[in-house]
Parts: sequence; structure tokens; C-alpha cells
Amino acid sequence: MRPDWRLFVLGALFAAFLLVGYLSDQKVLQAAVELEHLAKGVEVAVGLDDWPIARQLLDRLSASWPSTRRTWDLRMDRDEMDEFDLCLARLRGSMSEEDKAGALSELAVWSTLLTHVQQKEVFRWRNLL
Repeated sequence: MRPDWRLFVLGALFAAFLLVGYLSDQKVLQAAVELEHLAKGVEVAVGLDDWPIARQLLDRLSASWPSTRRTWDLRMDRDEMDEFDLCLARLRGSMSEEDKAGALSELAVWSTLLTHVQQKEVFRWRNLL
């Protein structure tokens, strides 16, 4: 009995699907870690009242966000991406006024949103249940 070539093609497509999904998840996690690292730097600078460094780090965060958003838009709900945009806008406003409490609270929201992405948007077996 000869194996059917269609089963090989189906198996190869399934393996490619799994590989692309895995690589996509890793890219999302890597971007989330990078954004979180920048946000932590902003948080430390704000905590030390070092506003020029905080603005510089916020500029780096703002510069890296659009490319990350384009990638994440393919996977996630638009409302979640809008929340990131609004949080970043509020953070910029707090930074321009040198409002320490406002900036730290927006950084906490940013961190929570990133945690949500890492836990809910990346494939985990517990997400299937």
C-alpha cells in the first residue's frame, strides 16, 4: 500500500502553520519585553525626577510603538491597540506637565496592557480551556 502524496502535503502545511504560529508568538513576546524594558526605564527616570532622560526614553518608546502596532494589528483586536495609543498619549501629556503621579499611573496601565498581551494573545494551552 503506497502512502498518498496528499497526506504528505497536508502534513507539511500543518507543520508550516505550527512553525509560523510559534515564530509569530516569539516575535510578539520579544516586542512586549522590549516595550516593557523601555517603560521601566521611563518609570525609573520619572521616579528620580530626571525629566530629560524620561522624555528621551519616552521618545524611544514612542518611536518603536508604531512598527510594533502594525505587527500586532494582524493578531489582536483593534480596541486593544487603541488602548495602547491612548495610554501613550496620556503618558506624553503627563510627561509634558512633569506630573509624576500621572506619568507613573499611565506607566502602570502600559505595563498591565503588555502583561495582558503576553498572557492572552500568545498561544498557551490554558488559553484553549
